Amino acid sequence: MQPRRISLPLVVVLALVAPAWARVTVYPAPSGSALSKQYTVRVDGKPVDVYQAPIWNPSYAPSFGGPYSFAYFDFSGCAEVEVTSRHKSLKNVAILPESWRIKPGVSGNTLTFSLDAPCQLSIEPEAKNGPLLLFANPIEADRPDPNDPKVRYFGPGIHKPGLIELRDGQTLYLAGGAIVKGGVHASGSNIRIAGRGILDGGDWERFKGPGSYLMHLDRCKNVSVEGIILKDSWSWVCVNTRCDGVTIENIKICSSRCENNDGIGTVNSRHVAIANCFVRSDDDCITTKGMDDASKRPVDDVIVSRCVLWTDRAHVWRIGCECRAEAMRNLIFRNIDVIHFCNWAQDGPMAIILQPAEDMLLENVRFEDIRIHGEGQRLLLEIRPYPTPWAKKQTPGRVRGCIFKDIVVSGQSGKSVGRITVQGPDPQHTIEDVVFQNVVRYGKPVLRDSPEVDVLGATKGISFVGRE
Repeated sequence: MQPRRISLPLVVVLALVAPAWARVTVYPAPSGSALSKQYTVRVDGKPVDVYQAPIWNPSYAPSFGGPYSFAYFDFSGCAEVEVTSRHKSLKNVAILPESWRIKPGVSGNTLTFSLDAPCQLSIEPEAKNGPLLLFANPIEADRPDPNDPKVRYFGPGIHKPGLIELRDGQTLYLAGGAIVKGGVHASGSNIRIAGRGILDGGDWERFKGPGSYLMHLDRCKNVSVEGIILKDSWSWVCVNTRCDGVTIENIKICSSRCENNDGIGTVNSRHVAIANCFVRSDDDCITTKGMDDASKRPVDDVIVSRCVLWTDRAHVWRIGCECRAEAMRNLIFRNIDVIHFCNWAQDGPMAIILQPAEDMLLENVRFEDIRIHGEGQRLLLEIRPYPTPWAKKQTPGRVRGCIFKDIVVSGQSGKSVGRITVQGPDPQHTIEDVVFQNVVRYGKPVLRDSPEVDVLGATKGISFVGRE
């Protein structure tokens, strides 16, 4: 995931020898777009339009940083990025995720850096206060034919279609420079949603949109979503329910303007692959849930990899909660950066919570190579099967076979290193065979007797080991 570092002399030589080696595609914003007044961006000298996104500021919580900005472009090879901040000093600017190790050159109110691989970055002059999200995509390939009768094609400009219904064999394409104000409901086989444009739900109040969710993949088989930006949902953002075979690749979620804006949700679905995505949500970033009362289809074989996650008010991962499912099993979360998560509630959300309920078994869950930018959050991780108010059956669940490996929390610890709690409710609802391997909080390895580690109640086979 880390970019190769290329020295300036090599870039110059490559540009002289093979000028076609670097390629940049930009997409002008349509007239009437809400553009940022804070930032300007240029990539290899080409201007890139910068959009503005709102955030929700509830009365019971501190400000989450005010409106933020985002921009996108495609490139191959090596590109030089220039960002100018009109009102914010760049003296203490940070570029997250830290794993990219980008150290920009700063001159006055302008910074520059090079990229040689697609990525999703948060450029932060004042931490969470009004950052610029920069989405550097690969060059787009496999664009559909706009004249194909099975293609719903939206070119550059602002469109207001309301709810878009997709069925067997159809493709929805949002071109770069398109803003499509509406929602999507897809149900059928072999459906594709792609492009570089923006699906925008900002015209609707909370829970009053044209569909249940901004992007709803419902009872689909072999469905893919790739490349687009999902902005300002009225509810959960990208949800797959009762699906079999889902691929979600390189989507960018900028949706934190109201409550219940969960990012990517997997509900009673199987064989789901989520990769190279960015999520900024007000609510939970990644969820697995069971809400199918009739079939109780399991959640099975979900892989989430190479993503960048940010939640303002809730959990990064919420696994369980609603659990009308036969089981949740074979869940893998790998090579992921958490750049911000909730730190305003003393006993509130955390980075990872596993909370099966309704007698459901959660098994074979793996978190590996997870990098968390900490800000002194009191709570970090909890495995505690218990029913929430949204559970129909108010009974706990069970947990078996979890691995947390190479989890690193860095940043500023403040007064807390982040509590880890493993708590089995009773002998019928146990937590068994959980391994914490090379889990490090602020430079210190986590062991059984480490501060703020609790193993309580009905548990068996809970182990803590250092680096192999």
